[in-house]
Amino acid sequence: MMTNIRCSSCGFAEDFRFGIGMRHSSLERCLGEFSYWERQELEAMMEEKEVADYHFCFQLTQCQTCLHLRSRPYIEFLFTDGSRAHSELRCTECRSENVRLIPEEWLDTARCPFCREKGLEKENIGMWD
Repeated sequence: MMTNIRCSSCGFAEDFRFGIGMRHSSLERCLGEFSYWERQELEAMMEEKEVADYHFCFQLTQCQTCLHLRSRPYIEFLFTDGSRAHSELRCTECRSENVRLIPEEWLDTARCPFCREKGLEKENIGMWD
């Protein structure tokens, strides 16, 4: 789903991808959404342990240091030994690791990256894939 997120206070507006697309039907295609370095880390995880299942989607994230919003690929692995691991969350603007996932239903808890006020609203604007 393509979603427009806007701030009711300052007018900030940007489009973000949520969920998965039709092309994400295989683990290999999902891994292709990550940068080279992220993909290397994920493949190293898969070499250490056998993957029993995985969950992939594009998820909205917000850096708690600089408030940068980003739609990014996110994957969580369930390994055969019962353990779990997920892709790293790091801000692409300030490189902070203080990043949290923002589910659509929690959008009102996120702050605008420009005016820093709470009050972000969403509007679904179509499909992206």
